[in-house]
Amino acid sequence: MNTKELKSTKLYKEYLLEIPYEEIDVEVDNKINQILPTVNIPGFRKGKAPLNIVKKKYEDNVLNEVIQKVIDTNTKRLIDEKKFSLFRAPKVELSNYEKNKPITINLKFDLKPEIELKDFKDLKINKYEIVLGKRAEENQFKSFIDSQKNFKKIESLRQVKNSDKVIVNFESSQEDLPEYLKSQKNFPIDLGFDDGILPGLNKELIERKVKPGDKIELKINLSKILKDDKFKKTTFHFEIISIEEKIKFELTKEFLDKNGFKTEKDLKNFLLSNMKTQYEQGIKQIEKKELMDLLDNNYKFELPDGVLEDDFKQIWNRLEQAKKEGSLDEDDKILKDDDLKKRYKKISERRVKLGLLMQHIASEEKVVVSEEEINKGILEYTRQYPGQEKQIIEYFEKNPSSLDTIRAPLIEQKVIDSIISKSKTNVIKLNEDEYKKLEVKTFDIKDAKK
Repeated sequence: MNTKELKSTKLYKEYLLEIPYEEIDVEVDNKINQILPTVNIPGFRKGKAPLNIVKKKYEDNVLNEVIQKVIDTNTKRLIDEKKFSLFRAPKVELSNYEKNKPITINLKFDLKPEIELKDFKDLKINKYEIVLGKRAEENQFKSFIDSQKNFKKIESLRQVKNSDKVIVNFESSQEDLPEYLKSQKNFPIDLGFDDGILPGLNKELIERKVKPGDKIELKINLSKILKDDKFKKTTFHFEIISIEEKIKFELTKEFLDKNGFKTEKDLKNFLLSNMKTQYEQGIKQIEKKELMDLLDNNYKFELPDGVLEDDFKQIWNRLEQAKKEGSLDEDDKILKDDDLKKRYKKISERRVKLGLLMQHIASEEKVVVSEEEINKGILEYTRQYPGQEKQIIEYFEKNPSSLDTIRAPLIEQKVIDSIISKSKTNVIKLNEDEYKKLEVKTFDIKDAKK
């Protein structure tokens, strides 16, 4: 085996290995000898055919397996020889292969960074508590009442208003449309919201001043939601069935009973509890962000070039896709590519650094998650996709490696909880206004991208 070093930094190594074909040939002979007793060749008794004849027939069948074995063996030999402490499995590329000639492979190694953990008791961490007064309860209740909509069908043939609900039948003859877009009967459209399945329909109905009984034809741009330019001008035929006007919502006993509340006070308590839960979830994210900022400032260590490169590629690919779709952030649009790359390379470095640090802490603290915790995590994940629970669970069962999407955040949270339990904590109570100011300050996107 001939070894040539192509690139070397403290945490990244790249080599070119040239392996003589004789080594492949020996392994092929070994593999053929293993299967020889089971082989039937016309003109010979089972297992008695000469090696060269069996090899001629079966060499191509075993070659891939043999080459992989030789590559694995030589890769391990190099790792042992250089005494590499790998951060992740090496990247292996068969860069040249031709029968009866040496094979060439390219190896890329990312090595573990040296991280010396500091005593977490020296960390000073803020813990926040939300304090909601009577005014918050009243505002939440008022907001809920204001958000409720009651509609009543009108008997006149007046034109639509911005606050109406319109009931329509629609259909399209364009091919390749999803079934739910080909036709719908008695489909409700709240003209106060343009978030339906047909973008811009609300505006069109208002501008056309439609009335019950009207039949109209519209071309609607579905290219963004269907991610295909051929749907830019999709023709639909609409029939306006009826118009319902908004009427004042009144909290009735029927409404309370229907939604599982005995009294108005029960509803208020429920809304208050929900509001507290939302604030507590927000606080958890704020505390996590502040902790990550502390860790980022307190730890300095080198990062593996290969890991950084892979992470930045993922980010850049998403940005390129956002450019194509026209969904790039406004403060990103004004930057040239070089400046945009500088911005996101900095973000990538922080992501990789904190990811490595959290993994190291998890390893040092022997943080693990149980099967029960993973199963609970799967159930919580499936709740995000109502009606698809069975398919998601089956996917995880068939693809065990995909469980990392469940396991990783669970381990991360355990690491965070462990750090906080050992740190000095400062409890700060917040009212609603103080919370909102803290949230804006913590998640200032422009500041994060500097």
